[in-house]
This record gives sequence, C-alpha cells and structure tokens, in this order.
Amino acid sequence: MRVLAAALLVACVAVPAAAAGLVVRLRATAQVQDPDVTLREVAVLTGPGNAVRAAGEVVVAEDLKPGGTVRIPAAQVVAALRGAGFDPKAVSVAGAREVLVRRSETTATVRRGASVRVVAAVGVVRVTATGVALEAGDVGDVIRVRVLATRREVLARVVEPGLVALAF
Repeated sequence: MRVLAAALLVACVAVPAAAAGLVVRLRATAQVQDPDVTLREVAVLTGPGNAVRAAGEVVVAEDLKPGGTVRIPAAQVVAALRGAGFDPKAVSVAGAREVLVRRSETTATVRRGASVRVVAAVGVVRVTATGVALEAGDVGDVIRVRVLATRREVLARVVEPGLVALAF
C-alpha cells in the first residue's frame, strides 16, 4: 500500500516537472460535446508524452450549456495549467489569443424543439401537459418550454429525456 502511494506521489510530481518542452497551440475555434472543456479539445499539445497526457485532461472551462459558447483566453489556459501543478515557465502557449468554444446541442438530454412532458406538482396535486422545448438542456438545467394547450412559455427543470418539471 505504501509503495503504491509513493508511486502515485512520484507520478503526480513527475508529470508537471516533465512539462519542460510542453507546447500548447490554441485553436481559434473548437466544438465540444461535454459540459467541461478540456485542454485537449481546444489545443494541439506537443512535448513529452506524460506531460501531454496530463495537460490534455486539464479542465479550462466548466458547465458549458448545450448550444452555448464560451471564449477562453490564453491567460485562462495558463491559469488552469498552473492550478494543475504545471510551471508556466516550462510551458509554451502559442496559437490563437483566445478560443471560441461551442457545445453541440446533440448531446443535450433535451434538445431544442423536442416534444416534452411538462409536470407541475404541488403537494399531492399533479398536472401533466405536452410542451415543446425552446432551449436545449441537461438534467438539472432550467429551460424555456412552450405548453401546447395554453401556448404559454414557462420555465422548467430538465428531469430526464422528454420530461421537465415546472420550476416554481
């Protein structure tokens, strides 16, 4: 057990130390599928193998909504690398000054334009209606939905694919 812990400690310390020669070339644009954006999705990484693998896993932006965009400046990339234990002096960041990242809607739990069941529950009273999602969203996101019977726009929390609950 102690040998394994020591090996893990050496590996964690060795990767940032081996980062000398790591080159991060930022792309101008990138499209991602997941809410958390990793460095490998927005840059071309070259250098020592362990450093490239470790740097590729560094999260540079979080909680990007489906269909959403975010601008990631080079300074944010450097700060994320520093937070992950990389020495900024040993890493060369080149390419675009900022990356425009867009998350695809195709991976959303509920896609814009999809038919959804809208549930409103207060105490033991439960009402269900059919609606259309006006925005894409993941589980837990609050999105705009048009209730077909009333043509009203409401805010609802995504529960699962095809099901949203009215947000009170």
